[in-house]
Amino acid sequence: MARKHTDEEIRAMMLPHGRTIGQELAALDAFSRLLDSRFGLLGVKFGLDSVLGLVPVVGDAATGAIGLHALVTAWRLKLPASASIGIVWNLVIDTVLGSLPIAGDVFDIFYRSNRKNYRIVEKHLVRRAEAHAASGRAASVRTQN
Repeated sequence: MARKHTDEEIRAMMLPHGRTIGQELAALDAFSRLLDSRFGLLGVKFGLDSVLGLVPVVGDAATGAIGLHALVTAWRLKLPASASIGIVWNLVIDTVLGSLPIAGDVFDIFYRSNRKNYRIVEKHLVRRAEAHAASGRAASVRTQN
């Protein structure tokens, strides 16, 4: 029976481009928090996505484009197509519904598509690392399926 690896061991695994899984996830985590939950007012967390979304049309288009960072990360790490589909779905929902006057601004505060996309990347990357570790291969995790 294969030994279950700890979260710390998985996050310390190296990817072929020289960064660890933990470093990749930390960078995307910081980015998604900035966009979705970096600030707070009266107990409500919000980020740049909500603030920029207050600018009609341009703000939502800009935050949708900025949100593509998670998709680029998924592609760079060669995560499965299901990860990319989930990320695109979240971005489309956020951009379309977030563009609605007033209701869209409230929606942006609570939907947090960038945090959802972070969790998609994290789930797929950690699963790949666990499978790789269980197979007994070296500590470096391949970024190809």
